[in-house]
Amino acid sequence: MELAGLHIKLITFYNFKQKITETNLKCANLKNHLMLLCMLFGLSNLNENCKYCYESGYFQSGAPFSSLIVDCMKIINTRLRPQMISIIETAMPVKDSYLQTAVGNEYGDIYETHLAWAQDSKLNHTPDGDAIPEGYLEFMMPILQAKL
Repeated sequence: MELAGLHIKLITFYNFKQKITETNLKCANLKNHLMLLCMLFGLSNLNENCKYCYESGYFQSGAPFSSLIVDCMKIINTRLRPQMISIIETAMPVKDSYLQTAVGNEYGDIYETHLAWAQDSKLNHTPDGDAIPEGYLEFMMPILQAKL
């Protein structure tokens, strides 16, 4: 069962790499980003299952291949990090109403969205329409005025 899972990961990696190299992408940066994602996918799978490389003799025993793999993954992540929001939004077009986050929304107005959410918070709406929330005068004002 484990061998079948590893085989599926290998075929997925191979097909991913083939599609990147075969497809005529107009944007060279996109091709580079996809290749970095492919390498990251392959390295993370290799890092998870590198014991078989040691057992088969492909990796020499005592060699620090696992630390080299992790170092390579860090380098790739550093290169991809500035592009991740746009890559994820393009790859998975999810509506903002599903995510419930202002970061990376379709309008790019992070601070305006947070301000609107804070102003529309239920803490700012009282039953009698008063601007001061219930309990504020009784409990918060004495603390703020240090009169406990």
